[in-house]
Amino acid sequence: MPTSTYSHIPAVVRFLQKVLPSSILDIGIGNGKMGFIARDFLDVMLGERYSRKDWKILIDGIEVFSDYIQEHQRAIYNNIYIGDALDVIDKCNKYDLIILGDVLEHLQKEKAWQFLDKCIDHCSNSIILNIPLGERWTQPEIYGNPYERHLSFWSYEEFEPFVTDKELYEFKGIGYYGCLLIKREDYIHHNIRKTVDWMYSEGKHDEAISYMIKSLVNISPDISSEYLLVDLLLKRNRFKDAVKRLKAIVETFPEEESAKCYLEQINNIVKDDA
Repeated sequence: MPTSTYSHIPAVVRFLQKVLPSSILDIGIGNGKMGFIARDFLDVMLGERYSRKDWKILIDGIEVFSDYIQEHQRAIYNNIYIGDALDVIDKCNKYDLIILGDVLEHLQKEKAWQFLDKCIDHCSNSIILNIPLGERWTQPEIYGNPYERHLSFWSYEEFEPFVTDKELYEFKGIGYYGCLLIKREDYIHHNIRKTVDWMYSEGKHDEAISYMIKSLVNISPDISSEYLLVDLLLKRNRFKDAVKRLKAIVETFPEEESAKCYLEQINNIVKDDA
């Protein structure tokens, strides 16, 4: 429907304050709630810019059902694009933040994951994902809008590996509603690890290591990804490469005592073998 629960609004505001985006793409804008909150919080409250001519935050939106769009949304958003978001987003530039409000459940799972990948490609910082969780959140076609029907059901566990922050709200008799903050690089790291696990399980051991080393070059370090790479190097008896990687982990994450212990253990193995 063109609106949703109000329970997650404080979490949305908290995530906006964390990211402080200068550009936002709101996908599935409906009645425009998320756009208004973002405009009010970022431009009016924090920026002290109440007049439209002074607004500095770029807030664009995508809506598949044109009948939802009225004058109040046009007054809030800079640009509103009408059409299927899976296609429209290909024509969009990058935004600091993408808001996906009650969108994924209207897609089949395979398409939804493909679309989430596209959103990651078009955001430079984070995604706010608002989504009903559980199999009781059913919804038929309503308001004459065929896109309102729920086509998939989701659990928090499907997103947990790459969620940076979250709030889960319980609706008795129905399930939970999630407001999830996903950092772009956390999602990318998760996909790298998933691909590497698959390659290694297929017996492509050295290819998996090479792929991971190349994939991690132009992305901020992630300790889970680094530990996975070290483990793979050790499995292939590449002790010197593992030590080099562990030294980099210790330098990058000096607060990680486990990395120092790990490095000491591997160094002792290398010395014993010398």
